[in-house]
Order: sequence, then structure tokens, then C-alpha cells
Amino acid sequence: MKKTILFLLLIGLSIVSCKKVEAVDRARGELIKTELIGTISKSDLAAHIDEYEIGDLALYDVDVIRINYISESRSKKMKTDGILLVPKNDEPIYFMGYFHGTVIPLNVFGVKKSVPSLYDAGKTDFFEVRNIGLAYASAGYTVFMPDYIGYGSTAGEEHPYVYYPELFKACIDGMLACKTYFSEQQMSYDNRVFLGGWSQGGGASLSAHKYIQTAYQSEFSVVASSSLAGPHDCKEFLLDVFRNKFEEYQMVNIYSWALYVMNNFSDVKRPNDQIWKYPVFDQASSFNPPSKIPADIVRAPFMHKILSGEDVEMLNEINKCSTISGWTPVGKVFLHHGDADEIVPYFNSKNAEIGLTQSGGDVTLYTYEGGKHTSEVENFVKKTIVDFNLLK
Repeated sequence: MKKTILFLLLIGLSIVSCKKVEAVDRARGELIKTELIGTISKSDLAAHIDEYEIGDLALYDVDVIRINYISESRSKKMKTDGILLVPKNDEPIYFMGYFHGTVIPLNVFGVKKSVPSLYDAGKTDFFEVRNIGLAYASAGYTVFMPDYIGYGSTAGEEHPYVYYPELFKACIDGMLACKTYFSEQQMSYDNRVFLGGWSQGGGASLSAHKYIQTAYQSEFSVVASSSLAGPHDCKEFLLDVFRNKFEEYQMVNIYSWALYVMNNFSDVKRPNDQIWKYPVFDQASSFNPPSKIPADIVRAPFMHKILSGEDVEMLNEINKCSTISGWTPVGKVFLHHGDADEIVPYFNSKNAEIGLTQSGGDVTLYTYEGGKHTSEVENFVKKTIVDFNLLK
């Protein structure tokens, strides 16, 4: 079977370097336009969903609609895009925000075959759109997938990656734009929303669950969120890497990029030369370290201040990227994780289960014995559909 490549190693390649997106004077969440890309018939879905057998879960034909709306990055409003997958049925809308996993914005063949809004309703590439988004839509969910800032029409902007307070903006603004579309099309919608995501998108899903019930409760009511292999505990994730700083990490470039984003999008913004041993001046350079060993990349004083708790300001920013405690989910939380995940350690979901349960949340953790980062897509999709269907 075809396997997705969510993470690409950067060796001698550079991140997309484009002209900055022009600012616009429009309200966040404003719907600009929609475009019907095509319709995928129920009978043809099996040819589009090729990671596993979709079987009886494919119930409806699906319209593929590109959606353009206003969001924001670093307080600058801009147009951005996503995709809306609409099942052709007569039922009320069961709305789902689904947030995609890590796509490295490389200026090489591949990145344009992963960004949701660029999906052409075809049977190749766009792994998550086809094998996850379409699966949920064919099962009866109206699915919105944002590109995120930094991709598609906003490729000239740096991507906020795991800095969830900023990443959330493109997610919630797109969901608000979808509500406008539902109203314009006279579609029946009652403000209930389901959330989902894989890897980076898993973290985005749980953080969106938190932020929606905190700041957008009049717009949406979260029924449940379901995440696969999400980096929910970014603080412990980073501390774990620093504790084991002499070990070799195959994906250290991703971890370096995440650290760059948490610093660069935060209110602290430590000088890069106080963090890295090599020249870092943008997301591309942060993603291109000269070694796979953290001790060769990150300065010892910075790691010491993080591990000891001395750098309180920076730790407070890193804590903004952890959603394992400090709030009580309204609605159910479903966590999925392989206990042999080689990219996002299993403790991210285990810590979320423990912390959110202690906070009074209704949390279910599905642990896949021996499961890797990319091995549990079928389990995730099918179990999520079953769990969400019980909550309709």
C-alpha cells in the first residue's frame, strides 16, 4: 500500500522563499469565495481511499469545495484557503474540523501535492485529504481542512507549526467561514462541531478543543475531539530531547524547527544565537542543522536554563503549546497513539489522558501496541467514525 511521507529530510534544500502575502483590511473569519472542484461518487471512493478498505463506511457521494477566507498571522490579516468536503445527503450538518499533519514547506516536488486546498479530487497524492478527510465525509461528516498559514496562497509566510495559539487562527477562522457558507446555502447546522487531526494536526485538534470552548463557545459547541499521535505535551517533549542531548535523533530537524517556531512566534523571542550553535535566521535554517545530535545543535546554557526551570519566560511560552492540563474538556476526548511511535513519543497522549482525566475530562486513550507514527491510520479513522457516530 502507498504510505504517506509526512516528514521530509532537508539536505541542501531550502524552504519555499516567496514574496510576503499582502495584508488585507477585512474581518477574520470572513468568507471570500468558494469553488466546486468536483464530486466523488460513493462507488468511486474506494479508488480514492487506498490506504485501507473503506468498505461499508462509504455512504455518500462527496463534493470537494475550495474555500477562501480571511485569517491572520502575527496580527496581519490575509487571505488563506482550505478545503470543504461535503457529503451529498439530506441530513443536518455534522461539522468536523480536521487538521492535517506535518508537511515540510519545501520548494521541491511534493509540497503542492499535500496542501488541502490544492486537492483536485484525484486519486493520487494528498494522502490525508483522500484517506482521512474523504473517509469522514463519505461517512456523513462535513469536513473542513485548513491549509494553515505558510502553505498554498500564504507560502510566503512562516508557518506557526506547533505554536498552537497562532496555528489555531487559521483553523477557527476557516470554521467561521464555513458557517457563513452553510447559511448562504441554507444548510441546517446547529453549531455542534467534531474535531480531529494526526500528528501536528492531532495537537491542533486538542488545542482547538480547548480554545473553542474558551473563546468561541457562542459560535461552536465541541461534541468531541479525536487525535492520532499528537504532540500534546510539547514541554515534556522538549525536555526529553534535552535530557538525552547526546543521543542521535533522526528527526532532530523537525524538533529544531519546532523550537524555532515556539521562540519566534512567542512574546519572548530569545536571540537565535543564544539558542543555536550554528547560524539560524529563519525556519529554513532552523530545519537544516549540521548534526542529528541535540548537543551539537543547541547551546548548553539554553538547555540548562530550560531543564532547571530558570528561564521562566521561555517555559511559559512552551507551556502554551501543551494542552495536557489546566482545563476541563467539555465534550469527549479520544486519543490514539502507537506505543512505539518513533517521531512523537507515546507519553504525549498518555500524559494528556492522565492530566485531562484529573481535570474532570471524559478521556479515552486507544493504545496501539507496537504502533508506529504512520501505522495506525486505519484504526484511527474507523474507530473515530464509530465513536463520533454514537455522539451525533
